[in-house]
Amino acid sequence: MSAKKTMLPLESTSPARDVLEKDRRGESTNATNCPLCGGAPEDTLEDCRDLASEIPGSWTYRRCAGCRSLWMDPLPRPEEIPGYYPEIYYTHDASVSSCPKPGHAIGRLFLSIKLAGLEARFGYRIPKEWWERAGGRGWAVGAQKFLPRSLAGRMARFLPFRRGGKLLDVGCGNGKFLALMRELGWEIEGIEPDGRAVEESTKFGLSVRQGRIEDVELKPDSYDAITLVHVTEHLLDPRVALERCVAALRPGGILVSLSPNPDGRNARMFRKIWRQLDPPRHLILPSQRGYVALLGGLPMTAEVSTSPVHMGTMWRWSRAHAKARWPSWLEAAYAHWLDYVEGPLRVTLFPEEGEECVCIARKEHEST
Repeated sequence: MSAKKTMLPLESTSPARDVLEKDRRGESTNATNCPLCGGAPEDTLEDCRDLASEIPGSWTYRRCAGCRSLWMDPLPRPEEIPGYYPEIYYTHDASVSSCPKPGHAIGRLFLSIKLAGLEARFGYRIPKEWWERAGGRGWAVGAQKFLPRSLAGRMARFLPFRRGGKLLDVGCGNGKFLALMRELGWEIEGIEPDGRAVEESTKFGLSVRQGRIEDVELKPDSYDAITLVHVTEHLLDPRVALERCVAALRPGGILVSLSPNPDGRNARMFRKIWRQLDPPRHLILPSQRGYVALLGGLPMTAEVSTSPVHMGTMWRWSRAHAKARWPSWLEAAYAHWLDYVEGPLRVTLFPEEGEECVCIARKEHEST
């Protein structure tokens, strides 16, 4: 799916911005229509609870009849949002390392295939230590030819190798991805609102600024790539964030946004207990068509798809809140089957069913 190539000013309006303007005037923040495309709702998820951090309260989400995106209604006021996050959030929960750690035999097997794919399909030179952790190259170089490009691509967020290229990771957490990409030859920089995560990242010499993408100063035409991984759904006005990112990209630069797919298999099956609905932290969840609407009018050419990554894992986490459950061993076995076999096959046959939306957009060169 491609966004239409149109050239409009970056300061064009968005439906979400209209809601925020109403809030500033003291009017209702009810988001009656879709904040991405302006479409009317066709479905409502009521009494949605925080099943992950158990923050008290309940929230309502609506699904757009036009683009199939989900949004919280009413949208929260900006000052309410910090209270939605627990004191210990996952962004600074894991250790930082520039070398992947596969952990077990199956992990090493998949790591070796991913590394072979990064070399063959994305042009990276893999450090010797990484190959040692993966158990060597061996047959993985040949095997990667028969597996989806996305298996390796997600590891580098689908960015082709560009030595010395400047990369900005928005919402970088503790900087784990930045450390990896620095090792692969990128000049890296991060933005992160969580002070604890920033403190953790700077211990490893990573260049990370504390703040929100809406507020941090970004120099125009200064980055070759900008990534937002599971960030867009946390934003009160994602259009503002993407406008700023596009302005900061150099011509030909790449913008990558990965976020939960609100129109995927698990989202439709589990509805308000879908793990990646994650109220109240997820405010607006763009679908494939939602991303096209979100980028409309910006000087970008986008390809939007879905990925089966973590489909089984999220199925199992969502099942934890279902009334009827299978024996734990059977749920674990099916989750692995869904992650590695059924999920990839489903997305091949039904491209909209993936667990994650993958938006890869390239900034157009100025016409002469």
